[in-house]
Amino acid sequence: MTAHPKVGSVWARRYPGFPQHDRDFRVTGVFTKDSVTYVETEQLDNGGLSRGRLDHVLEYAECVSTEGTGTPHSRDIGTSC
Repeated sequence: MTAHPKVGSVWARRYPGFPQHDRDFRVTGVFTKDSVTYVETEQLDNGGLSRGRLDHVLEYAECVSTEGTGTPHSRDIGTSC
């Protein structure tokens, strides 16, 4: 992935074969350090905060909303984030 997700965008992460690990999250920050891009996120179900490498965080994830107010069912998954 070469594009950075927008702060406030909402994503749905779905693990094939492991639905217990599925989650929906909002991007709260994007930054680069030593040529590695990281994404900070907030889980929508419990407010948990996390940070990880861009490629790991967005693996199996699809954009839900670019406004930061959507829920996984309120917008078509796949819109540009």
